[in-house]
Amino acid sequence: MNLSEAVRARKGIGKGRWLLVAVFAGLVPIYAQHFDVTPLFGGRVGGSMKVQQEGQPPQALAHLSDSATFGVAAGFRFSGEECEDCSVVEFRWMRQDTTLGLKEIPPVATPLASSFGRTSVVLDHYLTDFSYEWETPVKAARPFIMASLGAARLSTPASGSTKFSFGLGAGVKVFPQRHWGLRFHAEWLPTALRSEVQSVICGSGCVIALGGGIMNQFEFSVGPVFRFQKGQ
Repeated sequence: MNLSEAVRARKGIGKGRWLLVAVFAGLVPIYAQHFDVTPLFGGRVGGSMKVQQEGQPPQALAHLSDSATFGVAAGFRFSGEECEDCSVVEFRWMRQDTTLGLKEIPPVATPLASSFGRTSVVLDHYLTDFSYEWETPVKAARPFIMASLGAARLSTPASGSTKFSFGLGAGVKVFPQRHWGLRFHAEWLPTALRSEVQSVICGSGCVIALGGGIMNQFEFSVGPVFRFQKGQ
């Protein structure tokens, strides 16, 4: 893929993402009772994938450094027969600014990892979250479970690629007041990888091939929840 094709592909992905957001924002309020906005801050750990030089077996593990994350979630709450405002559908964007390093796979010893060093990586997640909360004897506190589907955009200084991602998480929301509260949650956030060539910067520059499989990450985040009621 040349530079112009990559630029067109990135623009197409961006337009498609915002089109989905617009449709989501236009249809869901018909049925929703409340609208929540949550700035999120946290940390993410894990993230390893096998890499190789073209035409050779895997020689090293590429590992993302543990680092901080930030983003925002916004979505709608629904009332059901069993629980008022317990079902939530949200769109969430999260960003991780981190670095990528290589570690050789024993017993293979090659100069690949030592010559690579570390390179900066930006990992953006675009997710649709489906959550369900429980009412508890403590009215202000609501534990919840969450399932997520979406995409992860992995960008290095030389190139970028978009991959399928999903998540499973749990947490608790605490509302000391009707229209604001705090959200705490932990999540398993795997990304599906396909075997592909990925250009990265390593010294004067090099090209490595990412192996297929699952890149597992775990995220912990907290943020203030601002709730707006329909019609207010």
